[in-house]
Amino acid sequence: MNSIVKKLEKSVVEIEVEVSAEEMKPFLVKAANRISEKAKIDGFRPGKASYEVIEQKFGAMAIMEEALDSIISKTYFEAVTKDDLMTIGQPEIKVEKMAPGNPLVYKAKATILPKVKLGDYSKIEIKKEKVNVKPEQADRLIDDLRKMRATHAPVERAAASGDRLEIDFEVLMDNVLIDNGSHKKYPITIGEGRFIPGFEEQLVGLKVGDEKSFDLKFPENYYEKNLGGKLATFKVKCLAVMEEKLPELNDEFAGAISGGKFKDVAELKKNVLENIEEEEQHKLDNKIENDLLDKMIEISEFEEIPEMLIDGEAHKMVHELADNVERQGMKFDDYLTSIKKTHDDLEKDFFPQAEKRVKASLITREVYQAEKIEVTPEELAQEIEVLAGTYKNDPEIKARLASEEYQDYLSNMIGNRKVMEHLKKSIIK
Repeated sequence: MNSIVKKLEKSVVEIEVEVSAEEMKPFLVKAANRISEKAKIDGFRPGKASYEVIEQKFGAMAIMEEALDSIISKTYFEAVTKDDLMTIGQPEIKVEKMAPGNPLVYKAKATILPKVKLGDYSKIEIKKEKVNVKPEQADRLIDDLRKMRATHAPVERAAASGDRLEIDFEVLMDNVLIDNGSHKKYPITIGEGRFIPGFEEQLVGLKVGDEKSFDLKFPENYYEKNLGGKLATFKVKCLAVMEEKLPELNDEFAGAISGGKFKDVAELKKNVLENIEEEEQHKLDNKIENDLLDKMIEISEFEEIPEMLIDGEAHKMVHELADNVERQGMKFDDYLTSIKKTHDDLEKDFFPQAEKRVKASLITREVYQAEKIEVTPEELAQEIEVLAGTYKNDPEIKARLASEEYQDYLSNMIGNRKVMEHLKKSIIK
Protein backbone atom coordinates (compact mmCIF):
# COMPACT_ATOMS: atom_id res chain seq x y z
CA MET A 1 0.00 0.00 0.00
CA ASN A 2 1.26 3.46 -0.93
CA SER A 3 -0.13 6.73 0.40
CA ILE A 4 0.54 10.41 -0.23
CA VAL A 5 -0.66 13.17 2.13
CA LYS A 6 -1.53 16.63 0.81
CA LYS A 7 -2.24 19.49 3.25
CA LEU A 8 -5.34 21.56 2.50
CA GLU A 9 -6.76 24.57 4.38
CA LYS A 10 -8.39 24.61 7.85
CA SER A 11 -6.52 21.55 9.18
CA VAL A 12 -7.88 19.33 6.38
CA VAL A 13 -5.67 16.80 4.58
CA GLU A 14 -6.19 14.75 1.44
CA ILE A 15 -4.73 11.24 1.56
CA GLU A 16 -4.32 9.41 -1.74
CA VAL A 17 -4.07 5.66 -1.19
CA GLU A 18 -3.12 2.98 -3.70
CA VAL A 19 -3.75 -0.67 -2.82
CA SER A 20 -2.19 -3.33 -5.08
CA ALA A 21 -4.16 -6.23 -6.54
CA GLU A 22 -2.04 -8.62 -4.46
CA GLU A 23 -2.85 -6.78 -1.21
CA MET A 24 -6.57 -6.98 -2.01
CA LYS A 25 -6.68 -10.78 -2.43
CA PRO A 26 -7.51 -11.68 1.23
CA PHE A 27 -10.33 -9.11 1.24
CA LEU A 28 -11.72 -10.46 -2.04
CA VAL A 29 -11.74 -14.03 -0.72
CA LYS A 30 -13.69 -12.97 2.38
CA ALA A 31 -16.07 -10.93 0.22
CA ALA A 32 -16.74 -13.93 -2.03
CA ASN A 33 -17.51 -16.02 1.07
CA ARG A 34 -20.00 -13.42 2.28
CA ILE A 35 -21.72 -13.41 -1.12
CA SER A 36 -21.81 -17.21 -1.03
CA GLU A 37 -23.47 -17.17 2.40
CA LYS A 38 -26.13 -14.65 1.36
CA ALA A 39 -26.90 -15.74 -2.22
CA LYS A 40 -28.82 -18.82 -3.34
CA ILE A 41 -26.61 -20.82 -5.72
CA ASP A 42 -27.90 -24.02 -7.33
CA GLY A 43 -25.96 -27.09 -6.24
CA PHE A 44 -24.28 -25.41 -3.25
CA ARG A 45 -25.20 -24.97 0.36
CA PRO A 46 -24.88 -21.40 1.77
CA GLY A 47 -21.23 -20.46 2.14
CA LYS A 48 -19.87 -23.53 0.27
CA ALA A 49 -19.48 -22.18 -3.29
CA SER A 50 -15.88 -21.60 -4.38
CA TYR A 51 -14.37 -18.24 -5.32
CA GLU A 52 -14.35 -19.24 -8.99
CA VAL A 53 -18.06 -20.13 -8.91
CA ILE A 54 -18.96 -16.83 -7.24
CA GLU A 55 -16.84 -14.88 -9.74
CA GLN A 56 -18.42 -16.70 -12.69
CA LYS A 57 -21.98 -16.18 -11.42
CA PHE A 58 -21.76 -12.61 -10.06
CA GLY A 59 -18.66 -11.16 -11.73
CA ALA A 60 -15.30 -9.97 -10.40
CA MET A 61 -16.60 -6.41 -9.97
CA ALA A 62 -19.39 -7.57 -7.63
CA ILE A 63 -16.80 -9.25 -5.40
CA MET A 64 -14.65 -6.13 -5.45
CA GLU A 65 -17.60 -3.93 -4.54
CA GLU A 66 -18.44 -6.26 -1.63
CA ALA A 67 -14.83 -6.02 -0.41
CA LEU A 68 -14.46 -2.25 -0.91
CA ASP A 69 -15.52 -1.06 2.57
CA SER A 70 -13.19 -3.56 4.29
CA ILE A 71 -10.24 -2.62 2.04
CA ILE A 72 -10.71 1.11 2.60
CA SER A 73 -11.27 0.76 6.35
CA LYS A 74 -8.05 -1.22 6.84
CA THR A 75 -5.81 0.74 4.49
CA TYR A 76 -7.10 4.15 5.56
CA PHE A 77 -6.20 3.32 9.19
CA GLU A 78 -2.73 2.14 8.05
CA ALA A 79 -2.18 5.34 6.03
CA VAL A 80 -3.23 7.57 8.94
CA THR A 81 -0.99 5.62 11.36
CA LYS A 82 2.00 5.68 8.97
CA ASP A 83 1.94 9.47 8.75
CA ASP A 84 1.05 9.93 12.44
CA LEU A 85 -2.13 11.88 11.63
CA MET A 86 -4.58 12.68 14.44
CA THR A 87 -7.81 12.62 12.46
CA ILE A 88 -11.22 13.61 13.85
CA GLY A 89 -14.64 12.64 12.57
CA GLN A 90 -15.35 10.52 9.51
CA PRO A 91 -13.29 10.97 6.32
CA GLU A 92 -14.82 11.85 2.96
CA ILE A 93 -13.91 8.98 0.58
CA LYS A 94 -13.79 9.20 -3.21
CA VAL A 95 -12.77 6.15 -5.29
CA GLU A 96 -10.54 7.22 -8.20
CA LYS A 97 -9.73 3.89 -9.89
CA MET A 98 -11.37 0.53 -9.36
CA ALA A 99 -11.13 -2.41 -11.78
CA PRO A 100 -10.67 -6.18 -11.20
CA GLY A 101 -7.01 -7.25 -11.38
CA ASN A 102 -5.77 -3.64 -11.03
CA PRO A 103 -4.71 -1.49 -8.08
CA LEU A 104 -7.44 0.33 -6.20
CA VAL A 105 -6.89 4.09 -5.88
CA TYR A 106 -8.97 6.28 -3.62
CA LYS A 107 -8.71 9.70 -1.96
CA ALA A 108 -9.70 10.38 1.63
CA LYS A 109 -10.33 13.93 2.78
CA ALA A 110 -9.99 14.13 6.55
CA THR A 111 -9.91 16.76 9.28
CA ILE A 112 -6.95 16.58 11.64
CA LEU A 113 -6.23 18.11 15.02
CA PRO A 114 -4.50 21.46 14.48
CA LYS A 115 -0.96 21.81 15.73
CA VAL A 116 -0.20 24.04 18.70
CA LYS A 117 3.03 25.85 19.44
CA LEU A 118 3.08 26.43 23.19
CA GLY A 119 4.32 29.76 24.49
CA ASP A 120 6.83 29.92 27.33
CA TYR A 121 4.37 29.45 30.17
CA SER A 122 7.13 29.51 32.77
CA LYS A 123 6.98 33.31 32.43
CA ILE A 124 3.28 33.49 33.28
CA GLU A 125 2.60 34.71 36.79
CA ILE A 126 -0.66 34.24 38.67
CA LYS A 127 -0.77 35.19 42.32
CA LYS A 128 -2.23 32.72 44.77
CA GLU A 129 -5.39 34.04 46.41
CA LYS A 130 -6.90 33.00 49.70
CA VAL A 131 -10.53 32.26 50.42
CA ASN A 132 -11.89 34.77 52.90
CA VAL A 133 -15.18 33.59 54.38
CA LYS A 134 -16.85 35.67 57.11
CA PRO A 135 -19.08 34.33 59.91
CA GLU A 136 -21.93 36.54 58.59
CA GLN A 137 -22.08 34.34 55.46
CA ALA A 138 -22.82 31.33 57.63
CA ASP A 139 -25.44 33.33 59.54
CA ARG A 140 -27.18 34.28 56.28
CA LEU A 141 -27.24 30.68 55.10
CA ILE A 142 -28.64 29.51 58.44
CA ASP A 143 -31.33 32.21 58.15
CA ASP A 144 -32.20 30.75 54.75
CA LEU A 145 -32.48 27.29 56.35
CA ARG A 146 -34.82 28.73 58.97
CA LYS A 147 -36.93 30.33 56.24
CA MET A 148 -37.22 26.97 54.51
CA ARG A 149 -38.86 25.65 57.70
CA ALA A 150 -40.88 28.77 58.38
CA THR A 151 -44.63 28.65 58.96
CA HIS A 152 -47.10 31.29 57.76
CA ALA A 153 -50.17 32.37 59.69
CA PRO A 154 -52.96 34.64 58.33
CA VAL A 155 -53.09 38.11 59.90
CA GLU A 156 -55.75 40.82 59.88
CA ARG A 157 -53.50 43.82 59.26
CA ALA A 158 -51.82 45.69 56.43
CA ALA A 159 -49.06 43.80 54.59
CA ALA A 160 -45.48 44.60 55.59
CA SER A 161 -42.03 43.59 54.36
CA GLY A 162 -41.44 39.90 55.03
CA ASP A 163 -45.11 38.95 54.76
CA ARG A 164 -46.30 36.35 52.27
CA LEU A 165 -49.27 37.41 50.16
CA GLU A 166 -51.62 35.59 47.85
CA ILE A 167 -52.74 37.83 45.00
CA ASP A 168 -54.61 37.93 41.73
CA PHE A 169 -52.97 40.24 39.21
CA GLU A 170 -53.04 41.30 35.58
CA VAL A 171 -50.43 42.98 33.38
CA LEU A 172 -51.67 45.33 30.66
CA MET A 173 -50.06 47.47 27.97
CA ASP A 174 -52.18 50.14 26.32
CA ASN A 175 -55.16 48.67 28.23
CA VAL A 176 -54.62 45.27 26.54
CA LEU A 177 -53.76 42.16 28.57
CA ILE A 178 -50.32 40.86 27.54
CA ASP A 179 -49.71 37.19 26.71
CA ASN A 180 -49.76 35.12 29.93
CA GLY A 181 -50.47 38.36 31.81
CA SER A 182 -53.21 37.05 34.11
CA HIS A 183 -52.40 35.14 37.31
CA LYS A 184 -54.67 33.79 40.03
CA LYS A 185 -53.76 33.03 43.67
CA TYR A 186 -50.15 33.94 43.02
CA PRO A 187 -47.89 33.52 46.11
CA ILE A 188 -45.32 36.27 46.71
CA THR A 189 -43.18 37.33 49.68
CA ILE A 190 -42.53 41.05 50.06
CA GLY A 191 -38.81 41.76 50.13
CA GLU A 192 -37.51 38.66 48.34
CA GLY A 193 -37.00 40.61 45.12
CA ARG A 194 -38.28 37.84 42.88
CA PHE A 195 -40.47 40.11 40.77
CA ILE A 196 -39.54 43.16 38.68
CA PRO A 197 -38.14 46.11 40.69
CA GLY A 198 -40.83 48.15 42.44
CA PHE A 199 -43.59 45.52 42.28
CA GLU A 200 -43.22 44.10 45.80
CA GLU A 201 -42.94 47.59 47.32
CA GLN A 202 -46.38 48.42 45.86
CA LEU A 203 -47.88 45.58 47.91
CA VAL A 204 -46.86 47.07 51.26
CA GLY A 205 -49.95 48.34 53.11
CA LEU A 206 -52.48 46.14 51.31
CA LYS A 207 -55.13 44.33 53.36
CA VAL A 208 -57.24 41.33 52.38
CA GLY A 209 -59.75 42.43 49.75
CA ASP A 210 -57.82 45.56 48.74
CA GLU A 211 -57.32 46.29 45.04
CA LYS A 212 -54.59 48.46 43.55
CA SER A 213 -53.47 49.62 40.11
CA PHE A 214 -50.02 51.03 39.35
CA ASP A 215 -47.56 51.50 36.47
CA LEU A 216 -44.03 50.06 36.31
CA LYS A 217 -41.36 49.70 33.65
CA PHE A 218 -39.92 46.28 32.86
CA PRO A 219 -36.09 46.21 33.18
CA GLU A 220 -34.20 46.85 29.93
CA ASN A 221 -32.54 43.40 30.17
CA TYR A 222 -35.77 41.52 31.01
CA TYR A 223 -35.59 37.89 29.84
CA GLU A 224 -38.68 38.40 27.62
CA LYS A 225 -37.06 40.76 25.13
CA ASN A 226 -40.39 42.10 23.82
CA LEU A 227 -41.19 43.47 27.31
CA GLY A 228 -37.77 44.93 28.15
CA GLY A 229 -37.89 48.65 28.99
CA LYS A 230 -41.65 48.95 28.36
CA LEU A 231 -44.19 50.56 30.68
CA ALA A 232 -47.03 48.33 31.90
CA THR A 233 -50.07 48.69 34.12
CA PHE A 234 -50.44 46.19 36.95
CA LYS A 235 -53.83 45.49 38.56
CA VAL A 236 -53.58 43.63 41.87
CA LYS A 237 -56.14 42.18 44.31
CA CYS A 238 -54.95 40.98 47.73
CA LEU A 239 -56.48 37.62 48.71
CA ALA A 240 -54.44 36.83 51.83
CA VAL A 241 -51.76 38.31 54.10
CA MET A 242 -49.66 35.84 56.08
CA GLU A 243 -46.99 36.54 58.64
CA GLU A 244 -43.80 34.51 58.54
CA LYS A 245 -42.79 32.73 61.74
CA LEU A 246 -39.23 31.42 61.79
CA PRO A 247 -38.24 28.46 63.96
CA GLU A 248 -36.07 29.48 66.90
CA LEU A 249 -32.34 29.07 66.33
CA ASN A 250 -31.48 26.62 69.10
CA ASP A 251 -29.87 23.21 69.63
CA GLU A 252 -33.15 21.47 68.80
CA PHE A 253 -33.24 23.22 65.39
CA ALA A 254 -29.56 22.31 64.75
CA GLY A 255 -30.34 18.64 65.40
CA ALA A 256 -33.51 18.67 63.31
CA ILE A 257 -31.97 20.40 60.29
CA SER A 258 -29.03 17.95 60.25
CA GLY A 259 -30.94 14.74 60.97
CA GLY A 260 -29.27 14.51 64.38
CA LYS A 261 -25.75 15.02 63.06
CA PHE A 262 -25.12 18.24 65.03
CA LYS A 263 -25.75 18.42 68.77
CA ASP A 264 -25.87 22.22 69.04
CA VAL A 265 -25.92 25.53 67.14
CA ALA A 266 -22.14 25.91 67.39
CA GLU A 267 -21.59 22.64 65.48
CA LEU A 268 -24.15 23.66 62.86
CA LYS A 269 -22.41 27.02 62.30
CA LYS A 270 -18.99 25.36 62.11
CA ASN A 271 -20.19 22.89 59.48
CA VAL A 272 -21.97 25.57 57.42
CA LEU A 273 -18.84 27.74 57.50
CA GLU A 274 -16.66 24.81 56.35
CA ASN A 275 -19.08 24.06 53.49
CA ILE A 276 -19.03 27.71 52.38
CA GLU A 277 -15.22 27.73 52.49
CA GLU A 278 -15.10 24.55 50.40
CA GLU A 279 -17.52 26.00 47.83
CA GLU A 280 -15.62 29.30 47.66
CA GLN A 281 -12.33 27.43 47.28
CA HIS A 282 -13.83 25.44 44.41
CA LYS A 283 -14.95 28.68 42.71
CA LEU A 284 -11.51 30.20 43.23
CA ASP A 285 -9.78 27.10 41.80
CA ASN A 286 -12.00 27.27 38.72
CA LYS A 287 -11.23 30.98 38.29
CA ILE A 288 -7.48 30.34 38.59
CA GLU A 289 -7.64 27.52 36.03
CA ASN A 290 -9.63 29.67 33.60
CA ASP A 291 -7.22 32.62 34.03
CA LEU A 292 -4.28 30.27 33.54
CA LEU A 293 -5.68 28.79 30.33
CA ASP A 294 -6.62 32.26 29.04
CA LYS A 295 -3.00 33.36 29.43
CA MET A 296 -1.77 30.13 27.81
CA ILE A 297 -4.04 30.75 24.82
CA GLU A 298 -2.73 34.34 24.52
CA ILE A 299 0.92 33.27 24.25
CA SER A 300 0.43 30.12 22.13
CA GLU A 301 0.14 29.78 18.36
CA PHE A 302 -2.56 27.65 16.74
CA GLU A 303 -3.08 26.32 13.25
CA GLU A 304 -6.50 27.23 11.90
CA ILE A 305 -9.14 25.55 14.08
CA PRO A 306 -11.40 23.17 12.08
CA GLU A 307 -15.04 24.22 11.91
CA MET A 308 -15.96 20.65 12.90
CA LEU A 309 -14.35 21.11 16.33
CA ILE A 310 -15.98 24.48 17.00
CA ASP A 311 -19.40 23.25 15.80
CA GLY A 312 -19.11 20.17 18.02
CA GLU A 313 -18.13 22.20 21.10
CA ALA A 314 -20.92 24.74 20.54
CA HIS A 315 -23.40 21.86 20.17
CA LYS A 316 -22.12 20.41 23.45
CA MET A 317 -22.52 23.80 25.18
CA VAL A 318 -26.17 24.03 24.08
CA HIS A 319 -26.81 20.59 25.58
CA GLU A 320 -25.09 21.65 28.83
CA LEU A 321 -27.36 24.72 28.99
CA ALA A 322 -30.43 22.57 28.25
CA ASP A 323 -29.56 20.18 31.10
CA ASN A 324 -29.09 23.11 33.47
CA VAL A 325 -32.40 24.73 32.48
CA GLU A 326 -34.31 21.45 32.84
CA ARG A 327 -32.74 20.75 36.25
CA GLN A 328 -34.37 24.01 37.36
CA GLY A 329 -37.76 22.66 36.31
CA MET A 330 -38.20 24.56 33.03
CA LYS A 331 -38.64 23.03 29.58
CA PHE A 332 -35.79 24.00 27.29
CA ASP A 333 -38.11 24.76 24.37
CA ASP A 334 -40.03 27.17 26.62
CA TYR A 335 -36.73 28.79 27.63
CA LEU A 336 -35.77 29.23 23.96
CA THR A 337 -39.16 30.80 23.24
CA SER A 338 -38.72 33.21 26.16
CA ILE A 339 -35.36 34.46 24.83
CA LYS A 340 -36.54 34.42 21.19
CA LYS A 341 -33.78 32.02 20.11
CA THR A 342 -33.53 28.71 18.25
CA HIS A 343 -31.02 25.90 18.88
CA ASP A 344 -29.06 27.13 15.85
CA ASP A 345 -29.08 30.73 17.12
CA LEU A 346 -27.64 29.60 20.45
CA GLU A 347 -24.93 27.53 18.78
CA LYS A 348 -23.87 30.56 16.73
CA ASP A 349 -23.83 32.71 19.87
CA PHE A 350 -21.59 30.12 21.54
CA PHE A 351 -19.03 29.98 18.69
CA PRO A 352 -16.50 32.43 20.23
CA GLN A 353 -16.61 30.67 23.60
CA ALA A 354 -16.58 27.26 21.89
CA GLU A 355 -13.41 28.18 19.97
CA LYS A 356 -11.80 29.23 23.24
CA ARG A 357 -12.73 25.91 24.87
CA VAL A 358 -11.31 24.00 21.90
CA LYS A 359 -8.03 25.92 22.19
CA ALA A 360 -7.87 25.21 25.93
CA SER A 361 -8.36 21.50 25.19
CA LEU A 362 -5.63 21.53 22.54
CA ILE A 363 -3.25 23.26 24.96
CA THR A 364 -3.97 20.70 27.67
CA ARG A 365 -3.25 17.88 25.24
CA GLU A 366 -0.02 19.53 24.07
CA VAL A 367 1.24 20.05 27.63
CA TYR A 368 0.38 16.44 28.47
CA GLN A 369 2.60 15.25 25.62
CA ALA A 370 5.36 17.86 25.99
CA GLU A 371 5.80 17.21 29.72
CA LYS A 372 5.48 13.42 29.23
CA ILE A 373 2.67 13.22 31.78
CA GLU A 374 1.19 9.75 32.15
CA VAL A 375 -1.88 8.17 33.72
CA THR A 376 -0.85 4.92 35.38
CA PRO A 377 -3.07 1.81 35.56
CA GLU A 378 -3.04 2.25 39.36
CA GLU A 379 -4.42 5.81 39.09
CA LEU A 380 -7.18 4.63 36.75
CA ALA A 381 -8.02 1.70 39.05
CA GLN A 382 -8.22 4.04 42.04
CA GLU A 383 -10.58 6.41 40.19
CA ILE A 384 -12.81 3.48 39.22
CA GLU A 385 -12.79 2.19 42.81
CA VAL A 386 -13.90 5.58 44.17
CA LEU A 387 -16.72 5.86 41.60
CA ALA A 388 -17.80 2.25 42.17
CA GLY A 389 -18.07 2.98 45.90
CA THR A 390 -20.04 6.17 45.31
CA TYR A 391 -22.50 4.45 42.95
CA LYS A 392 -22.46 0.96 44.49
CA ASN A 393 -26.27 0.74 44.33
CA ASP A 394 -26.46 1.81 40.69
CA PRO A 395 -25.91 -1.23 38.40
CA GLU A 396 -25.96 0.95 35.26
CA ILE A 397 -23.00 3.05 36.47
CA LYS A 398 -21.11 -0.05 37.60
CA ALA A 399 -21.56 -1.62 34.14
CA ARG A 400 -20.37 1.59 32.49
CA LEU A 401 -17.22 1.63 34.64
CA ALA A 402 -16.25 -1.74 33.17
CA SER A 403 -16.44 -0.52 29.57
CA GLU A 404 -13.25 0.32 27.70
CA GLU A 405 -14.79 3.48 26.27
CA TYR A 406 -15.68 4.88 29.69
CA GLN A 407 -12.28 3.96 31.10
CA ASP A 408 -10.68 5.92 28.24
CA TYR A 409 -12.86 8.87 29.24
CA LEU A 410 -11.76 8.55 32.88
CA SER A 411 -8.12 8.28 31.84
CA ASN A 412 -8.54 11.47 29.82
CA MET A 413 -10.13 13.21 32.79
CA ILE A 414 -7.29 12.16 35.13
CA GLY A 415 -4.75 13.30 32.53
CA ASN A 416 -6.38 16.75 32.28
CA ARG A 417 -6.36 17.01 36.06
CA LYS A 418 -2.65 16.16 36.20
CA VAL A 419 -1.91 18.75 33.50
CA MET A 420 -3.67 21.46 35.53
CA GLU A 421 -1.78 20.43 38.68
CA HIS A 422 1.50 20.63 36.76
CA LEU A 423 0.68 24.06 35.32
CA LYS A 424 -0.46 25.45 38.68
CA LYS A 425 2.78 24.31 40.32
CA SER A 426 4.78 25.99 37.54
CA ILE A 427 2.81 29.22 37.33
CA ILE A 428 1.00 30.14 40.56
CA LYS A 429 3.21 32.14 42.89
